[in-house]
Amino acid sequence: MAVVVLAGVATPHAYASGDDRETRSAEVLQELVPAPDGPGCAAAVGVRGSVVWEAGRGKADLTTGRAITSKTVFDMASNSKQFTADAVLLLAGRHQLALNDPLSDYLDDPPAWARDVTLGDLMRHTSGIPDYQDLLEAKGIELTDPAGQEEAIAAILASQPQDPPGAGFSYSNSNYVLLAHVVERVTGKPFPTFIQQEFFTPLDLRMTLSPAVDVPGKATSYDEKDGSFTPNSSPWKQYGDGSVQTTPGELVRWADNYRTGRIGGTELLAGVTDGAVSVGDVLRPRGIEEGRYGAGILLLPDKSLVHRGDWEGFHSTFKVSPDRNTAVTVVCNADPPDNFRAADQLLDIWTK
Repeated sequence: MAVVVLAGVATPHAYASGDDRETRSAEVLQELVPAPDGPGCAAAVGVRGSVVWEAGRGKADLTTGRAITSKTVFDMASNSKQFTADAVLLLAGRHQLALNDPLSDYLDDPPAWARDVTLGDLMRHTSGIPDYQDLLEAKGIELTDPAGQEEAIAAILASQPQDPPGAGFSYSNSNYVLLAHVVERVTGKPFPTFIQQEFFTPLDLRMTLSPAVDVPGKATSYDEKDGSFTPNSSPWKQYGDGSVQTTPGELVRWADNYRTGRIGGTELLAGVTDGAVSVGDVLRPRGIEEGRYGAGILLLPDKSLVHRGDWEGFHSTFKVSPDRNTAVTVVCNADPPDNFRAADQLLDIWTK
């Protein structure tokens, strides 16, 4: 798949002279990455579609010594799910599908249980379908073995839901792999092409959806053990649940669509949170006491939006303020102490 890199440039936002927010933001990043000679993190803050602060600290590649900068590309992992969900909402707004459609309508040879799972169940993680990563590993396919979209879907359809559809929230990457398949079936286009044409290009975003591809300027991700770092990569090539490659700055530029509805209009904006389901205490270990999962993103009690992403040693946190004016992205190429806390700190700095 060709890598498409667009030339969008954010317009700086003007702040009063003497504003110390940049200094305080840099201190947050320094606290997150105290040792600049190892893997690190990049972060960005956007206000109404303009990047007002962005920086990187640490190394993008330990072998070459290449530093992480604001231009370093990362795999955003599960923060890619919002694009998949919004693609489904976009098609629903065009009356090409409906969220209450059964999954079986979009499969050639559906298992019996697919008649009871709706597209809305997939979007909100209430399908009860097990995660394809667990299913593939149970078949002896390791993360170091080749596996693509077809293998994942075959494993999913050969499985059984672990809970009755609609019974409750249970996060599963399988849901979003299946939604990508639905988008392809409805549009007749490869999923990455549809996302590029409908979201990235119209919004002038320097993003690409490319699983298991070395995108120019991308950081290497690492696993850490006893102070030593080992590169972490997998030849798995699933999409829909992840695989958007970009910089933190571009992701906070994208966040302004949650304010403007430039893509999808008011119908898509309503669909992002309409019907959101409680996640209970599932995410409490990650510092989220409660929330409701909507269209590829979590709605917190204060009306802010948030999502985490973790894949191949990449760890990203994306958050949008309750008024939708300000967005933050923090992404790292090794397991950080707490990038979720850092995102909260940055959002406080730029909104309070």
